[in-house]
Amino acid sequence: MKTILPKKTRRIVACYLAALIILYVVIYVVPKVTDLFETTQVLENGTLIISCEAEGYLVKDESINVASKNGTIKYKVDEGTVIKKDTDVLDYKNVDPEDADKTPRAKYEGVMENLRGYKGIDTSTRSPISGVLSFTMDGNEAYFTVKNLKKITKDGVEGLSYGTTELKRNDARKGEPIFKVSSAHKWYVICWISEEDAKAFEKGTAVTLQLPEGEVNARIESVKEENGERRVIIYSNGYYKAFAQTRKADVTIVKSNNTGLICDNECIIEVDGVEGVYVVDKNGDYKFKPVNVTVTDGKQSVLSEKTFTNENYELVETVIVHDEVLRNPQKALEKEEK
Repeated sequence: MKTILPKKTRRIVACYLAALIILYVVIYVVPKVTDLFETTQVLENGTLIISCEAEGYLVKDESINVASKNGTIKYKVDEGTVIKKDTDVLDYKNVDPEDADKTPRAKYEGVMENLRGYKGIDTSTRSPISGVLSFTMDGNEAYFTVKNLKKITKDGVEGLSYGTTELKRNDARKGEPIFKVSSAHKWYVICWISEEDAKAFEKGTAVTLQLPEGEVNARIESVKEENGERRVIIYSNGYYKAFAQTRKADVTIVKSNNTGLICDNECIIEVDGVEGVYVVDKNGDYKFKPVNVTVTDGKQSVLSEKTFTNENYELVETVIVHDEVLRNPQKALEKEEK
């Protein structure tokens, strides 16, 4: 006679069996799957974005126009406008009598003192160069010129003040600055970064400059050693909204054209002086393959694929896409030996 278990008993048995299945999965299946993901990495093609943060200084050719007489003035062009050479920026509405006080006000004396002997000073109401119109200046225009670019030092920039002086107003005295024009045809950012960070930014490297009010395309002009750091000069002719008003700014240098096989650095090991990885074959055995690291951010690297030429000009076979490589190979191999 067939025995029929009560409904409550059947429910208890079902729960018990389910618990046994879950326990089996937790004890036997999960550790194996987890171990697989923890001990190996499959190489895939990708792009490694490398960036470096720095304090940057904008270097550009600029003209400072000063008042040729006392009087009330009216501006005809808005700040930030890109203007051509000989653009009429303002008009004198009224001119003061000849016997009026013509001494520049203290507000402008300091910045003009810094520009003594500067050749970029003009006394007309027209722009002597093409560029971006600005109604602020910092008095450092004579130092941060393109001609002086290679003479700019970290000690030099750190010894300067970067407060700005507003130039737009309704009246001016003879000799006072009244507007500035910054040439956007060719400008630079100079900064200092560590030797390690500089490895990714060689001369000619295309980069993107991320600035507080936007980003521009640029190119590495030069990388030179200076007191244990690297002085990096970056060239651009791109449009940046706050270009004319900016001298000193936080900048992020981004290099994103690093394509190849992406590999975590923990997979790379040195064997007999050769950098490489251990590739897992179809039989589960480990085979050492030399690698060529083209660039790294300290956590991941871009590897050459299939072959590369070593320092002895020999063609070396290396990893390919979808190769499965060991993480922490030293530990994995020690564990295997035990």
